[in-house]
Amino acid sequence: MTALNPVLQLAHDYLESTNTIVFLTGKAGTGKTTFLQRIRQETGKRLAVVAPTGVAAINAGGMTIHSFFQLPFGPLVPGGTERPEVHYSAEKKDLLSNLELLIIDEISMVRPDVLDQIDLILRNVKGSAYPFGGVQLLLIGDLAQLSPIIREDEWGILRPYYATPYFFSSLVMQKATYVRIELSHVYRQKDQAFVDLLNEVRNQQISVKSLELLNARYVPDFKPTPQDPYITLTTHNSIAQQINTEFLDALAGNEFEFTATIRGEFPKDAYPTETNLKLKIGAQVMFVKNDSSAEKLFYNGKIGTVTNISGNTVFVQCGRDEKELAVEALEWTNVKYALDGEAIKEDNAGSFAQIPLKLAWAITIHKSQGLSFDRAIIDVSEAFAHGQAYVALSRCRSLAGMVLRNPVAAHNIIGDPAVVRFNAQAMALQPDNERLENDRELYRLFLLSELFNFMPLQGKLSGFENLLRELKKEVLDVAGKLVKQLKNIDTVRVQGAAVYFLDKLRAVVEALHVQLPALIGESKDKAGKADQLINWLMNRIHLLEHFAVHSFTTDSYLALVKNKLIGQGHSYLKALNAIPNELLYERLLDWREVRATADQVMPNMVLSEKTAAAIAEKLPETLKALSGIKGVGAHKAGQYGAELIALIRSYQRELSGDGTEQVSLF
Repeated sequence: MTALNPVLQLAHDYLESTNTIVFLTGKAGTGKTTFLQRIRQETGKRLAVVAPTGVAAINAGGMTIHSFFQLPFGPLVPGGTERPEVHYSAEKKDLLSNLELLIIDEISMVRPDVLDQIDLILRNVKGSAYPFGGVQLLLIGDLAQLSPIIREDEWGILRPYYATPYFFSSLVMQKATYVRIELSHVYRQKDQAFVDLLNEVRNQQISVKSLELLNARYVPDFKPTPQDPYITLTTHNSIAQQINTEFLDALAGNEFEFTATIRGEFPKDAYPTETNLKLKIGAQVMFVKNDSSAEKLFYNGKIGTVTNISGNTVFVQCGRDEKELAVEALEWTNVKYALDGEAIKEDNAGSFAQIPLKLAWAITIHKSQGLSFDRAIIDVSEAFAHGQAYVALSRCRSLAGMVLRNPVAAHNIIGDPAVVRFNAQAMALQPDNERLENDRELYRLFLLSELFNFMPLQGKLSGFENLLRELKKEVLDVAGKLVKQLKNIDTVRVQGAAVYFLDKLRAVVEALHVQLPALIGESKDKAGKADQLINWLMNRIHLLEHFAVHSFTTDSYLALVKNKLIGQGHSYLKALNAIPNELLYERLLDWREVRATADQVMPNMVLSEKTAAAIAEKLPETLKALSGIKGVGAHKAGQYGAELIALIRSYQRELSGDGTEQVSLF
């Protein structure tokens, strides 16, 4: 698709050859989601995909923002001294430190404080002053669609810091350089008259003629048959509930009722499902909570059909090829927020416990964002928020597949003046090829600054104060001054700087090698830190060795990274404390790289190096034994177990010289 569409090609080039933030926008159905999936498959950058809601994250093939960055759901006041990443595991920090591209889908629903928190976390983890620590962001979404959901008490806390509740009002986006690329060719709808109508709704300027064309789809008392599948999109939960009740009543068989347990204060408008949930076998249902277990069997928005009900358990079938799920009651908590100085005070005000399901012959417009339907019944007669009417109408692939439950009036099409102003101003951010070349040069300068960025070294020298004092003046301070001058430094001076820092780092490594045997006896923790420090230094030394004799280019720097000429530092501690079955360990890491590439995830999301070492040491013979190793668990054992056990058995056969087959995996 990128080869056929110049605008998509431009976006593709930006993501492949710069680290400039890209805001990719466009009307509904212009291929934003398709482009996201193509970038996931084709890019050479290490990436993660996140979205503001569970449904959006599943649709994008990623995680929720809050889950990925381990963020609280309340307001996040900017400017504090807290370091949220200090609580991250070593694996999470490693993943983020290697991140090159972060894709945020449905950006129109992301609050500004959330984006500022992501910026803070990535700058801290990367040890970089660049926005988002130099990680490139691809922000995908349409500001004409749904807005961020912020309760009034939450906005009261954030209002002093932000002009609007949209992502573009974040502090980081006020200072970051970014481009806005708008897609215009509509793929979802083929009927040009329907496309023109949707454009008018999007721009809040619908003509009398278009309104008449739209209202011609109003069919009073329309009742779809079970063989003619329509889904109803409506503005309010109460309307969706009425429709679902009608379908439920039409089903034969006994009705089962589940009563919610409510404790303390839990507002009715926050109930995730009905307090008295009525179900029948054959009912179409939707999950309203994510599965918190390791298996992740369901998510908020997953659709299924009730197949059986026994006691307090509801059995749901979500697809022909999926196993039947046994669903029991889960609990939600209601949190209240208050500003306490610079901190946010959080209190647990109440709870709501219920079967995490709701009837799903009808859903709210909010939950439909990102979805497409061949047949839909639309009701926006009570639209109350920016973008609702446009989202609902644009879910339909054709005007012929749409039925209006009530006529649409001009006042049902609601816009936000803040979005209109931003879109008008952001037109100037549409890049051309000249801007692309300029941003490519800025990317080269960023990578060059990363070569001489020794800020992460300062954190790793904790506990080695004698080295820190020595390096501060000769390395950290000198590098800080150098980075400020990089734009005006020629190739000869870059090579000279590489030689200078190369000598300093080699001296530190030699000193640490001398100290390490004594440190092992003194403290295992101190020895481990020394080893990590040596590995970091060796990685940087490999880079500096190359650029001490070769010119610095973007391609050469990235080639060193991709070809693993860095990241392969020899561990002195590892030599003194060799990993059992090290050959198998190395094979596990090679397998991990292949599997991560195939699954389009970071290698540590498949297996951490610590987990691979544990597998190599314990040599599990069955899936049950494999699942018991920390970092594997039942889910990964089921997903990767056959391949891992095969690697282990092949290694054991080589050791024994025996080619006979082993017993069953189970």
